[in-house]
Amino acid sequence: MEIVLASKSPRRRQLLQAAGLAVEIMPSHVDEAVLPHESVETTVLRLARMKAMACPEAQRPIIAADTLVCLDGRPLGQPRDLDEARMMIRQLAGARHSVFTGVCVRLNGKQATDLVRTDVQFRDIPEAEIDTYLTHNEVLDKAGAYAVQAGASCFIIAIDGPLDNVIGLPVSTTLGLLRHIAVEGVAV
Repeated sequence: MEIVLASKSPRRRQLLQAAGLAVEIMPSHVDEAVLPHESVETTVLRLARMKAMACPEAQRPIIAADTLVCLDGRPLGQPRDLDEARMMIRQLAGARHSVFTGVCVRLNGKQATDLVRTDVQFRDIPEAEIDTYLTHNEVLDKAGAYAVQAGASCFIIAIDGPLDNVIGLPVSTTLGLLRHIAVEGVAV
């Protein structure tokens, strides 16, 4: 099945391609600010919907997603710079946090959304290890300043929920949304 991905995330593209989908990249640009008094869950669902709606209508399903890391009820989005990335990793070290992804699939005026949560426990991380990680990994486009698939897996001592959600897209949930809105006769 051919889909449009309203994101430039190479991780999301790879996950969808691995699931057997033909992916056309058509990033949508929206203000990703967290609104005052808005929960992380509400934020990721709102942003996923906004991204799906900002993408021009296509004859194929449009998939949009937004992921945030949440520590003690506070969202950790993409760091602005390496100093903020260092601060985020320090906060996550030794702590349990949640990764929330809102997914929206849009097709022919219909849309379906869902929210997925994965809880992650990091071990204590020495400062030298944080510096090494930040030196050797691209972290500025990652929620919470880390990527499991790029070396941060060594920080994890426990995970409860889908790993692909932590990478940036819960594929099983996304395929379920595709099935939910797919036109008759289209196999997903």
